[in-house]
Amino acid sequence: MKKIVVFYDNWCPNCTRFIEIVKKLDWLDLIDEKKLRNLSDTSKFPDLNPILAKEQMASYKDSKWNYGYISIYHIFLRLPIFWLFIPFFFILNISKLGNYLYMELALKRKIIPLHCDKESCEI
Repeated sequence: MKKIVVFYDNWCPNCTRFIEIVKKLDWLDLIDEKKLRNLSDTSKFPDLNPILAKEQMASYKDSKWNYGYISIYHIFLRLPIFWLFIPFFFILNISKLGNYLYMELALKRKIIPLHCDKESCEI
């Protein structure tokens, strides 16, 4: 399975917490996480849509950008602990219900730019 690059909003406490959990569970080292609000990370990917990425988690796999639930789906595919639930996540993906649920959560998330600059954010 190929490694993916995931951009998360490091000004969002929920996004940061999610990525911290993902890092702990990424036993196969198949996920490379990058901070969306860090210029040194985003400058290496000029075709990233920063406006869309600030609204939805972005992932880069096989020379293609994915946003929202599909990024979460690709993350779960790479975490062995979730492999038992892949059929459920697949059904959420093809039914578009996963994207709907993701958007509901994404709209309600908090952005905390306090103590943040373009290089780092301490939450």
